[in-house]
Amino acid sequence: MLPHLTARLRTHRRGLRIAGLVLVVLYALYLAGANVFLNSAWGEGVINRKPERYHARWDWAMSLYPGHIHARGVVMGGHARTTRWTIASPVANGRIKVLPLLWREVAFGTIRARDVSVHVARADTDLPSTKRPGRAPWTFRFDAITTPSLLRLDFFDARVTGHGDARFAFEKELQGGPMEVGRSTLTMPDATLSVGDVVLLRDGALDFDLRIPAHIREQAEGEEKLVLLDAHMRVDGPAPGVDLVARNDDALPIGMAGTAGHLRADLTLQRGVLMPGSRLDWSAPVFSRTADGEDVRHPLGVALRTADDRILVSARVPEGADRPPRLHADLQVHDRRLGPDDWLRPLRAVSGQIDALWPAVPLRWIDVILDDVDWLSFDGRADLEAAVQVRDGELAPGSRIDLRDTRLQATVLDNLFQGQAHARMRVDGDDASSQRTRIDIVMDRFVLAPETAPDRVDLQGRDLRLDLESTGPLAEFHERLDARLRFDDAEVPDLRTYNRYLPGDSARLLAGRGVASGDLRLDNAGEMIEGRMQVSGQGVRLALGPSTLTGDVQLDSRLTRMERVGRHYALDALKLQLDGVRLDGAGDDAPPSWARLALEDGTLAWREPFEVNGRGRVAMRDVSVLLGLFAERSAFPRWIGNLIDSGEANATGMLRVRENEVVFDRVEASNDRIDLQARLRIADGTPNGDLYARWGVLGLGVELEGGDRTLHIAGARDWYEGRPPLLPAE
Repeated sequence: MLPHLTARLRTHRRGLRIAGLVLVVLYALYLAGANVFLNSAWGEGVINRKPERYHARWDWAMSLYPGHIHARGVVMGGHARTTRWTIASPVANGRIKVLPLLWREVAFGTIRARDVSVHVARADTDLPSTKRPGRAPWTFRFDAITTPSLLRLDFFDARVTGHGDARFAFEKELQGGPMEVGRSTLTMPDATLSVGDVVLLRDGALDFDLRIPAHIREQAEGEEKLVLLDAHMRVDGPAPGVDLVARNDDALPIGMAGTAGHLRADLTLQRGVLMPGSRLDWSAPVFSRTADGEDVRHPLGVALRTADDRILVSARVPEGADRPPRLHADLQVHDRRLGPDDWLRPLRAVSGQIDALWPAVPLRWIDVILDDVDWLSFDGRADLEAAVQVRDGELAPGSRIDLRDTRLQATVLDNLFQGQAHARMRVDGDDASSQRTRIDIVMDRFVLAPETAPDRVDLQGRDLRLDLESTGPLAEFHERLDARLRFDDAEVPDLRTYNRYLPGDSARLLAGRGVASGDLRLDNAGEMIEGRMQVSGQGVRLALGPSTLTGDVQLDSRLTRMERVGRHYALDALKLQLDGVRLDGAGDDAPPSWARLALEDGTLAWREPFEVNGRGRVAMRDVSVLLGLFAERSAFPRWIGNLIDSGEANATGMLRVRENEVVFDRVEASNDRIDLQARLRIADGTPNGDLYARWGVLGLGVELEGGDRTLHIAGARDWYEGRPPLLPAE
């Protein structure tokens, strides 16, 4: 037999040599072609034909036989609808199946990689799938991507770092076809797990496996895939403490501090539902600080158990030696689903009770609760005492929360009220339909400053009261909020600060101090619905164009908003009382005057400066101030000068304050001996106007233009009546 085989080999030696040579040549051609393809710009361009959807790069790659790929410095990424993903590894080996390419399937055998990092995040834009009619879509299939050294996994807001053994199986049909995640696992003995900036586990044991069945985008997109998820997670290791000192600005002050706690969890999800038997235990130190600034530490214990129909959660911080802090919470969640369509659903299913007493607790969490009440904010720390009943995720009647020594800021009409405060929250009512939530806030001391200059002091006082009231559940607190802000006799150190509401050089405050009171009703956006404002000032100096007046002022105004929204108000009442008024240049022997003004049918647009319109009535000691706006006493004939102080006068007229001007029109003043008519516009500090004075058969007209005065004696009345009005007739 052997001689016969040898003879046959000799007979076909030439053919075998040729076949072997052909194989060697083909293998050499494959080596050359495949490796040139993998390491050339041409090959990279072929693979990255649509980099916006899929891209891959590597520092160097080779293939030893068809289907085999060995690469270094590998980075792959893609964009599918609203999700971006990236995978990086310094070394990877894998095999691509050649035959499935014939039926438009890119199938990989087991891919082995080292030191892998994975990043999955939500994209800023949606990249929709494009379908080509008449062509079957390609399918990507990864039987297994394995690594003995997964270094980092970012999945949306969650992050895992360490050194783990991972396996991932995946299949996706392009052009909107189904996607499936096969059984995938991660085992990491030194895992650090965090969500956002909150570290949940550090250097602990983490075992995780998941599976997502085949589905199309219309069934579940992005985070909605949680409803399809089957997962099992086991965690055991060091966990963070609660640091109420270093993380004062965080709404959720959880972070590593000092000695860490311990977290042990065994959780199972099926189709996004937490299964019975799931459990979690977290013990952690709580780092706090006493009112005297002493650092203290308290033990916290949290336990979670899952029954057939509910999730049970309890938390304890035992009170030591009858001294706070104290936390005792027992809650039940009557919904085991974790659905991204409604992340707050488990919270709405919470019932139970919380009893807490804690000094100097950070208050950033209140901003989360009052997220829609953005004109009101608590900051710093406060002593907290709470006895809360929770029913179906809402505070139930009988609940109370007290805060002492907190810092409050309230922004109203572009002004910032701020100061130390204490607050009382009460929930009353027999049931949800009659429930009413009240928050009564008192600022023991407060200051008022423009929102644009918060360090300036325009007003300072005591006992500012802010009462918030809303009907219905707490979740609708903002929608039904009614607020009232009150303060009395607050000090105004310098009245000039309110020149931003006045029309520039046409009317401005030069000096004065005083007190102010306010009683404002606010809507849920912090805008005034109606209010009463009172201001009184002593030694006030006011410039009306080139004229300067000095005296004491009392202002009392009532406003009501004219529209559902906005800052246009009806002046229901505006009274201005002036006493001890002197006009500069009138002479030291001129007695002080007084005036009482009431504005009727007035409107006010709250802006900087104010816009005011209305008709006024004035009672005044004499007409000296009115005449003084047109000329000094010496500029008039002697008979006018003798009548200026002839007795109390009454006047009516129209007023408009807008932008840089003040306008008085159709002014008519009279007493038993003299009649006056006047119109005056002060724009950018320059007065222009007309005046007509009559005593019996004697009459006088004064034309004021650009500061120059022209007297009209003959035909003065006809001259005045021929002059145009400054404001349109009502």
